[in-house]
Amino acid sequence: MSAELITNMRARIDQCRRLAKYINDPRTTEALLKMAEEGEADLRRLEAEDSATQAELKMPPKDEG
Repeated sequence: MSAELITNMRARIDQCRRLAKYINDPRTTEALLKMAEEGEADLRRLEAEDSATQAELKMPPKDEG
């Protein structure tokens, strides 16, 4: 996963949280905070997949014999 993608996702998450602080509409605030939480969950999932892939690449090949 590219560092630029992670940076952009984190920036959008931060932007949602900042906007939620300044919006006076409770429904909009709730939606922005939910978007931020979902973005964080997506990042955790992508990072876990990336870690698993990296671990697989470092493992020696299985002995088929």
